[in-house]
Amino acid sequence: MLDPIALATPHVGAVVRATPVNGFVGNQTFCLETRAGVYYLKAGATVAEEADACRLARSVDVPAPEVIASSPLITRELPGRPLAADSPDLGTVLRVVGEGVRRVHTIVDPSASWRDRLRGVLDGLDVLPDRLAARVRAVAPEFIESVAGVTPVLLHGDLHLRHVYAAGAELTGILDWGDATYGDPLFDLARLSMAGPQVTAAFLAGYGEVDAPPRTLSMYRALWSLIALQAELAAGGDWIQPHLDVIAQEIG
Repeated sequence: MLDPIALATPHVGAVVRATPVNGFVGNQTFCLETRAGVYYLKAGATVAEEADACRLARSVDVPAPEVIASSPLITRELPGRPLAADSPDLGTVLRVVGEGVRRVHTIVDPSASWRDRLRGVLDGLDVLPDRLAARVRAVAPEFIESVAGVTPVLLHGDLHLRHVYAAGAELTGILDWGDATYGDPLFDLARLSMAGPQVTAAFLAGYGEVDAPPRTLSMYRALWSLIALQAELAAGGDWIQPHLDVIAQEIG
């Protein structure tokens, strides 16, 4: 068990209280109350990459968390609360989110291989029941080749309402960049679309028009769920059945 106070003190000063925070089972996260304000400390396998993604997002004026230290990751608390699906300001906030994510999707890494990233996901089909694994194996390789030529841009990787913070109609932050990677921007849209058509439409009002074939979004929702399932099982978690249900529904 790490000592969050000892790790954080050199970066944020005296820590009054460190409280564990529920999050991804593979990470350890703490809320740090200090005399200078509130911070969050996260330790896990991908925190250095998350720190890089936050810095890049902030470089294009997207309110990602301010990084104080990279490993473990220490960030300053964002104001606001998670955006609720029934918020009267949903459309206004999501339009601004769309504008921001469009800017994030201008950050390119030409050395990244989206094909290799997705092919690697197919190496872990043993997490699926045999019949579902066989179905994925039958349809996914051809789909992966069809999107292999996209320009790899920075992706949030887990774009969802719970990662959008707002104060009224003001977007105050997009957080949890732990799944950030470089690939097809439609992957972020597919993940967001799992929140429903109202959320998707409001986001696209800011993001702009996209050529998003329904089958592409469907396949990306299945692949996102497969990635999430693999990570959950690798970390010893038990959030399994919802991911299996999405994969089965979307693969057809």
